Amino acid sequence: KDKENAFILYIKMVEWSRVSILISWRCNTMAYIITDACISCGACEPECPVSVISSGDDKYVIDAEGCIDCGACAGVCPTDAPIPA
Repeated sequence: KDKENAFILYIKMVEWSRVSILISWRCNTMAYIITDACISCGACEPECPVSVISSGDDKYVIDAEGCIDCGACAGVCPTDAPIPA
């Protein structure tokens, strides 16, 4: 019984470690922003793997909370408007 309890505790510690690493990673990533160079062509929106780019009033905008800092938007922008924050 003691070995079984120790194993369960070990598994829980591994799960907690994974959650801690994920939280740490998310806190240290930088979101991209879209500068005023945006011409609202929309090329960036379908490229975002997490769908956090949307049309704003005068340019496209990126939701910083959901941005995973992949740079896919910057790779397709004709004016280089998306930049790391």
